[in-house]
Amino acid sequence: MKKVLISAYACIPDRGSEEGNGWHYSSIVSQQGYQVWCLTRDVGKAEIERKLEQIPHPNLTIVYVTLPRWIDKVYSWGMLGLFFHYLYWQWSTLQVALKLTKTHQFDLVHHVSYTSLQMGSFLYKLKLPFIYGPVGGGQVAPKTMRRYFKQYWLKEQMRTWMGNLMLRFNPGCYQSVRLATYVLVWNEDTRRRVQALGREKAVVKEFGGVGRSFIPSEPIYRPYQKTLQLVWVGRLMPRKALELSLHGLSKVNPQLPVHLTVVGDGEMGKYVPEYISAYNLADRVTWVGNVSYEQVKDYYRKANVFLFTSLRDTGPAQLMEAMAYSLPVVTLDLHGQAELVSSSTGIRVPVTEPEMVATDLAKAIEWMYHNEDKRTSMGLNAFRFAQQQNWETKVNHIVQTYYKSMTNQGLGLALAVSQITN
Repeated sequence: MKKVLISAYACIPDRGSEEGNGWHYSSIVSQQGYQVWCLTRDVGKAEIERKLEQIPHPNLTIVYVTLPRWIDKVYSWGMLGLFFHYLYWQWSTLQVALKLTKTHQFDLVHHVSYTSLQMGSFLYKLKLPFIYGPVGGGQVAPKTMRRYFKQYWLKEQMRTWMGNLMLRFNPGCYQSVRLATYVLVWNEDTRRRVQALGREKAVVKEFGGVGRSFIPSEPIYRPYQKTLQLVWVGRLMPRKALELSLHGLSKVNPQLPVHLTVVGDGEMGKYVPEYISAYNLADRVTWVGNVSYEQVKDYYRKANVFLFTSLRDTGPAQLMEAMAYSLPVVTLDLHGQAELVSSSTGIRVPVTEPEMVATDLAKAIEWMYHNEDKRTSMGLNAFRFAQQQNWETKVNHIVQTYYKSMTNQGLGLALAVSQITN
């Protein structure tokens, strides 16, 4: 049986986003005829072990890479703390991986989390066939939309500056791009960044996925209701720009019965009452705060349209989740959402300047209200799209396309990588 070493800084079952990425890749690959060792942090240890008790994965070995307590405390220091913690963990992971390679002859190495081009991986140093990604991180928030970040715009700029520095000075980034057998990217923004680093060949765009258990077995047909129900789902972070969604909603014809439910909480949550008051939306918005991953399904099911206006996103998991629930989408023609949503599944609003974007969002919402049949058709197309994006299908595609070609050429690839690095 072929042996695979997977690096997943974030890996927790039954979660979305980064944690879900790490778990899905590790668990599903282990069910595809490969013996998997997953290197991850211990923050999700209880959830992982509970999951493995419920559903054994005999070909999956979890290796927890732990750090000194003072390093873990640095994680909460903000962006610089996260970068330091991540790089320290990557260095520690390399030491663990080097020990494992003395006992196990791995056929390939796969970095799956963090899905950040700039953050990188040090596992290229193993000189084995190596897949880097899928990674994102090529996105930059539009300066014209800075008002929606409030005082966090400087932090957003610092993130961009730090990202540019790491592209140049983090060997885990530029060496992984240079030496990986395949570089998998989430979106066109990231592909361009990779090409700017000098990598042209074997750079392939691959989206993430949504859990098959999350997708209903049949499309959802919603009975007619007088009020158009919108739903917004996500962490209330500056870049998610809930205010932009509310700004757009405030411009919708007040005679139309339209209601928005906001699901999620976060650092921008303290501003939600202010937003609702400023945009005069007390009768049109309900904020429910945090709910469980399972409860989110109920909000998708009750809605008619998914509203999503993130100003920087690699490939939003919420979009695929909402589409799995047969929801048409109103979003921005920007970054990952622009590639996930087509004219057959939603409306993409160009990003120009705030008032124009808000006006165009309002027009899109009004179109959804007045065109029930077309809206329903978009929802069905969204469901069909999401069915093809389930994690099992996505990971199986990566195994069949990349793993098999690499393991069939394993020795030759390893020698080639060794010659490049020596």
